[in-house]
Order: sequence, then structure tokens, then C-alpha cells
Amino acid sequence: MKKPSRIGKVAHDIGLSTWFGGTFFGQVSLNPTVSSISDESERGRVLSEAWARFQAANLPAMLSTLLGWRLGGVREDSDLRAPGLTRAKDVLLGGAAFNTVVSAILGTSTAAVSRGGATPVRSGTRPSRQTPPEAALAMRLLRFTGDGSLVVVSALIETAEPKPRGFLSRLLSG
Repeated sequence: MKKPSRIGKVAHDIGLSTWFGGTFFGQVSLNPTVSSISDESERGRVLSEAWARFQAANLPAMLSTLLGWRLGGVREDSDLRAPGLTRAKDVLLGGAAFNTVVSAILGTSTAAVSRGGATPVRSGTRPSRQTPPEAALAMRLLRFTGDGSLVVVSALIETAEPKPRGFLSRLLSG
């Protein structure tokens, strides 16, 4: 069985953990917690700055994950372990990459509505009455981004044993 390159595996795993770990933290902790800031514009500024800083790591992490998966041999190794899950991961990776790019665009457009990113908000995904309509729409769309199922599928693939591929291999291993 051909093993993935170490660099490809490391790039994939570090990228995946950064990509989804940071996004998970933002969705579970940062977005709801900013509601404790009394000034709605300050909430928006803090969110805009925090997510912009994270995007500086998030977009390279996404690329690292995708390149490790496709070019580092990680996908081929996964296909030997769990072909169905590998195809599912292909779809999930594509969806997650799309969500990441759309989230970055929506977040930037929300921040751009007000000077210094201080767009008034209720929380990280909830507009306030003072949120301009175009930013409110972007925030509502942001609620649909993010996907932790990719991490679950990756873990299942990692724990799967390689499957015999050809008829003779299946016959001799059975």
C-alpha cells in the first residue's frame, strides 16, 4: 500500500485542525460572547477584527488541507481504507471550502458597511435593529456556513483498516 507523504499528511492534518478548530471556536465562543459588550458598534468592530485576524490563518489552513489531501497522497491512502467515506470527504471538503470563501466574503462585506468594521450587531450571527440591511442579510447568510462533519469523516477514515482491492486480494484475505 502506498503511504501518503509525511509533508502531505502533516499539511493536511495541521490545516484541518486550524481550519475547523478556529471556526468552531468562533461559532461556539466568540460569536455569542460579544453580546456581552454593551455597545453594538463595538461588538461589530471586535468581531470584524477577530475574524479578519483568523482569516489570515484560516485561508492558508484551508489550502494546506486541500493540497495535502489532493497532492500529498492523503486521499489515495484514505481511498484504500474507506472508499465510500473518501468520496464523502471529497464532497464535504468542496462544500467546506466554498463555505469558507463565502464566509470570508460575507464577513468582509458586513465589516465594510461601517467605518473600522464597527457595524452594529446583536451577536456574531444576529443583526441588531441598527444593522444596515445589506449587512443584516450577510449576517443571516453566515449562519449557514461551517461544517464539522468533515472532521468526523476524517477521523473515521483514519481508524479504518486498509481494504483488499482486487478479487484475488479479497479471496486470499477472507
